[in-house]
Amino acid sequence: CVYLFFFFSSRRRHTRCREVSWARRCVQETGINAEYMGLQSMRNVVIVAAKRTPIGRNLGALSDVKPTSFAATALAGTLKSIQFPAKDVDEVILGNVLSAGLGQHITKQAALEAKIPETVNCMMVNRICGSGMISIIVGSNAIKAGYRNVVLCGGFESMSKVPHYLHIRKGVMGNAALLDGLMHDGLTDATTGDGMGLCTERVAKRYGFSRADMDNVALKSYANAIKAKNEKILAKEIVEVKIKAGILKDDEELSKFDPEKMKKLRSAFIENGTITAANASKISDGAQGMLIMGEDEALKRGIKPRARILAYDEASVFPGDFTVGAIESAKKVLQKAKLTVKDIDFFEFNEAFSILPLLGQKIMGIDVNKVNVHGGAVALGHPLGMSGARIVASLINVLETKGGRLGLAAICNGGGGGTAMLIEKLQMPSLTQQYIKYASVSYTHLRAHETREDLVCRLLLEKKKNKQTH
Repeated sequence: CVYLFFFFSSRRRHTRCREVSWARRCVQETGINAEYMGLQSMRNVVIVAAKRTPIGRNLGALSDVKPTSFAATALAGTLKSIQFPAKDVDEVILGNVLSAGLGQHITKQAALEAKIPETVNCMMVNRICGSGMISIIVGSNAIKAGYRNVVLCGGFESMSKVPHYLHIRKGVMGNAALLDGLMHDGLTDATTGDGMGLCTERVAKRYGFSRADMDNVALKSYANAIKAKNEKILAKEIVEVKIKAGILKDDEELSKFDPEKMKKLRSAFIENGTITAANASKISDGAQGMLIMGEDEALKRGIKPRARILAYDEASVFPGDFTVGAIESAKKVLQKAKLTVKDIDFFEFNEAFSILPLLGQKIMGIDVNKVNVHGGAVALGHPLGMSGARIVASLINVLETKGGRLGLAAICNGGGGGTAMLIEKLQMPSLTQQYIKYASVSYTHLRAHETREDLVCRLLLEKKKNKQTH
């Protein structure tokens, strides 16, 4: 009897081990893993949709459109792209930098115009150029904490509509001077009074970059963007906007590019400098929308995620060295994820100036052929509040088009900082598609000391136990 007891106990343990091994193979096959997650018990966040407006030139096609209106177009287009109900959005978070004159609660204005219910919470964030990416981070943190399930993020900017300021509230005897809001709040270092271009010239001199280096980056940015436009790759990111003249379908700057004129331009900030109007990002207008949610929420709804957010971080540097902030934040994200530059398939560095890809190459050893392969802000434009979210959406498009898996987006911001985000393009094999059909995963179901992978294994085993088809 004792022998038989141990014999059958051993068989049960052996069977259980085989079942667990099968379940874990299933988990590995689906690509569901916790390889990069520091806290296993927290929810994963996925990007399920992203759409942007075409980027308008300074005083161009979008300058006559109300900024919150083209922001609403991006938000509505994002939801429509996957037929997601606006009523199921928990919060809308948008980045914006130059909001003077736009009226109260600009995010709420855009949300209401996008037919999002008035009961949905709205928030605006301002981290200068990083605002759009910060909106994704704030939304991700809320989802990870279980505070929100679905967040509509992004950012927008109308640099064409920034007003001039006149401080006469206390009364002025004599003349009063106008202050350019665009320069004062968007393009000037508040600590030194120096423009962003002058700060960048000093960094270029320190690292030994020449005018030719900058021009070469700009030429490549334009070439990549024009190629992506002609191949209809950029069109995947864009939702059309109604303008006075009809419909705006494409980014405006690309049609104005003249490579011969670029060579003849004078330096913009110092004599014999490296930066010109052509090899720097363009003053622009535009908006980006992005829908993020918990991975469990996507599975429950049967939505195919486009990318998983693996890690993000920020860096702070001396204000005059703001361009280096993007590189420092990228380094911190790689360190957090325990990865190296060689592990990353593609990079997006916001080209506030052409120096950004050069800094990535010199400081981190990044292959410039992996950077901004569909063009960057030099060619497309740089609406301040939009760009941080735009480069993440562009990176997803690059990973899907080029066949990469891991991508890193980084952006610098005035005042001395940078923000970076690591994403993973998700593969959706047949097993995952079948799993989506029946799984109703909630991270409140996690048992003590149970990881996310354990939860999925348990669900798969329960399905097998119920003799359902895999």
